[in-house]
Amino acid sequence: MSSRCPSLLRPWFAFPVNHNSSVNARNMATLTGNKFDPSKDIPNLMGKTYIVTGGSAGIGFGIVAHLLQHKPSKIYLLGKKEEHIEEAHNELKNWGDIGNVETRQCDFEDLRQTDQVAKELGNSLSTLDGLICNAGLGVGAYRQTTDGLDAHMQVNHISQFHLALILLPLLQRTPNSRLVVQSSEIHRVLSASDVQFNSLSELTTDLGPMKLYGRTKLAQILFIQALARRATAGDMGFGSNRELGFGKDGQAEKVRAEGPWMNAVHPGGVKTDQQEQAVEAYGTKGKIGVKAVRPLMKDPVDEGCRPALFALTSDDVVKEHIQGRYIVPDRKVTEPSKLAQDEELSERLWKLTEQVLSEKLTSLPYMPSYVDPMAKEGLHGHVEGR
Repeated sequence: MSSRCPSLLRPWFAFPVNHNSSVNARNMATLTGNKFDPSKDIPNLMGKTYIVTGGSAGIGFGIVAHLLQHKPSKIYLLGKKEEHIEEAHNELKNWGDIGNVETRQCDFEDLRQTDQVAKELGNSLSTLDGLICNAGLGVGAYRQTTDGLDAHMQVNHISQFHLALILLPLLQRTPNSRLVVQSSEIHRVLSASDVQFNSLSELTTDLGPMKLYGRTKLAQILFIQALARRATAGDMGFGSNRELGFGKDGQAEKVRAEGPWMNAVHPGGVKTDQQEQAVEAYGTKGKIGVKAVRPLMKDPVDEGCRPALFALTSDDVVKEHIQGRYIVPDRKVTEPSKLAQDEELSERLWKLTEQVLSEKLTSLPYMPSYVDPMAKEGLHGHVEGR
């Protein structure tokens, strides 16, 4: 790492990756290597359906493009701005049959629009082979959405948590389906004193650009691990399993055998428009920092999308039983920070996310783990929690 790289941007490169994951993961990595070439290693995707959030630019566009190369039945590209979606759709002609790509405008800073798009997709599809929650705001200044929430937390975690749980039944009925969230090594900037996930006021507190972003990347890992626990625990340990469809007879064994396979990934240092958000947040220092690190960053289409595409498509995920894990380039399973492995913290995050969604939306189309779904009507149903 060059000493010339400004300290405010070093987290994109400087965090050491802990490769001491499980013995099985180490052994399998030795057997299969750490390289994943999307052009050669993605299997034939005929008949499969995928949803990619943030698919109109950067890493998301790369994910859509490489999926399209391998002839899936349908890709649903979700993007924020119509003009960017149209540009991406035109450029995808160079990658395959764009008749297999459908686009949806979806602004994750708007919970009601997110809710509407998620329900439309849930009602129109019968199966879903993969959902990649890739949309996200980068390192940037604090601001609130029209829903009154930190924009980073709403876009990167809360809205896509809601999308994922609405679409979860589709993933559950599709053998070996995948749920992938795009996290980052910047989750390691958070310490226990920075985050408790105890109250809504915490989500309206400015932690500074780097930690605002890092908090959401931590949240994504905590979410995927909590969901994987629910999936594989069956009736043991989590009262919410039945509400999410994982507590049915034999369901835990089915998940262990054929998914859904749910993992978080880190793309590496990648050239995207997120660096411009850092410039806005840090001013001149940000501009200098971005200029210094950009030459070291990966191309989002060629390299930045590899961990996500591995988690989303590779048969090795099933063979190696990679579930609830954290994957770094290209396809190495590793351990996230200790904070990201805090089970109690993940449950507080889950509870707080449900509370926010329940407060902001009329109703939730899935049974929550902690929030009373009948409280708004003046009734009180029984909600099982930990």
